[in-house]
Amino acid sequence: MKPLLALLGLLPALASAQNGTDVYLMNLTSAKGKPVLSKPVNISNKPGYDNQPFFHPAKPLLYYTSMMPDSQTDIMVYDLSTGRTTQLTRTPDSEYSPTVLPAQRELSCIVQRKATGDQDLVAYSLADPASTRMIFASQKTGKIGYQAWLNDNEAVAFVLGEPNSMHYFDLKAGKDSVVAPQIGRSLHKIPGRNAFSFVQQVGDRWLVRAFDPKTGTVTDITDSHPDSEHYNAWLPDGTLLESRGTQLWAFSPKTKAWTQLTLPADLPAKKISRLAVRDGFLAIVIDE
Repeated sequence: MKPLLALLGLLPALASAQNGTDVYLMNLTSAKGKPVLSKPVNISNKPGYDNQPFFHPAKPLLYYTSMMPDSQTDIMVYDLSTGRTTQLTRTPDSEYSPTVLPAQRELSCIVQRKATGDQDLVAYSLADPASTRMIFASQKTGKIGYQAWLNDNEAVAFVLGEPNSMHYFDLKAGKDSVVAPQIGRSLHKIPGRNAFSFVQQVGDRWLVRAFDPKTGTVTDITDSHPDSEHYNAWLPDGTLLESRGTQLWAFSPKTKAWTQLTLPADLPAKKISRLAVRDGFLAIVIDE
């Protein structure tokens, strides 16, 4: 059993002390119902912290967090069609966990305030990144580490504390409720369902679980490997991916079994952490 420390919620303050990480992009296809990965490309390709990839749901864009020379982080945008990278945010604060909101007009980020250390959830206009609005202030909700959206009104967030917990927010109703304690860092909308997935430590086990905001119920999906860091991502067909050290594993909704995936021979055999999926592509974070 591995305790989940509050400091591991977002790791903004420790990002400069962490091992460097790179964001790799790979082609994702399927053969005999099993994911097939090929053609890895290091799209961040610089020393230091590059992490937390997130695909735009409709445009060929991949957002990620990148550490600047002054140890502050901004959001970068990689264009899958041109291979070009541009910088989206340029602020004295640090932005983490870029996430395109469902209406696709804004990008929400965790903003760590340089002056106070607060970790607020802020929306940036994709048309004008200088235009922002506060979604949740950490002085009211607690420091936020990660987020996932069902629609532009309903979200879940990783809130740092003792223990770390998952909160459900309904902006329209003004609701903030604690769903589960002792959670991991992977929060996702489940494909084809109005529900979220999260990972929770229950006794000696780590479970991938589903939360249905309409009914308020939590159900089990499968076990997460106890010695992994519990990062996962969903494929459109309901297959769940999980990183385990230098390996990737897939959980089939049909067989209810985990199988190890074959990684491309030209992918560095180093620790894999965060994952992001979009039609035909998989983004992964690998230690330098």
